[in-house]
Amino acid sequence: MLERIADGLSLLGAFVAAGCIVALTGLILAEIVVAFIARFVSSVPSGIGIAWEYSAYLMGGAFLLGSGMTLRAGQQIRVELLLRAGGGRFARALEMASCVVGSLVTVFLAYTLVELTLRTYGFGEVSQDSFTPLWIPQAVLALGAAILALQMLVRTVASFVGAPVDRPDLGAATAIEG
Repeated sequence: MLERIADGLSLLGAFVAAGCIVALTGLILAEIVVAFIARFVSSVPSGIGIAWEYSAYLMGGAFLLGSGMTLRAGQQIRVELLLRAGGGRFARALEMASCVVGSLVTVFLAYTLVELTLRTYGFGEVSQDSFTPLWIPQAVLALGAAILALQMLVRTVASFVGAPVDRPDLGAATAIEG
């Protein structure tokens, strides 16, 4: 049950991450077009004032919102050399140990980002450039971190009970290859 919830949230996060990448691409293309036009029309500004700021928000959102699905699909970067050490005899123990460490790190990250978001909201902080309430992009990061932490906890439980930890059928690479 918890696995299905984590997978559903991870899939939703991955779709939103894809939307962030599309928006980021659109923002960069708009910045290029505006800069090009500004070369010929002096009244046009040389760039979009909030482009750098929003690019950072979108990139951070894409990274964290997509990381839960990446982990679940088994597409994350891992050190396979250690897992294959000793002919795979230590693979399960190493997987369990890395899951525990990963769970501790991701839960701490999610907790810290949620606390930061709540504090920023409480103080009413805004961006200096665009006056965007900073809790909004921070909430996106906190949500992505929470999805990753949930997926890491599910992976930890699966590793301890001997269940499969990866679902390669959920990965984008599988969908493209298949």
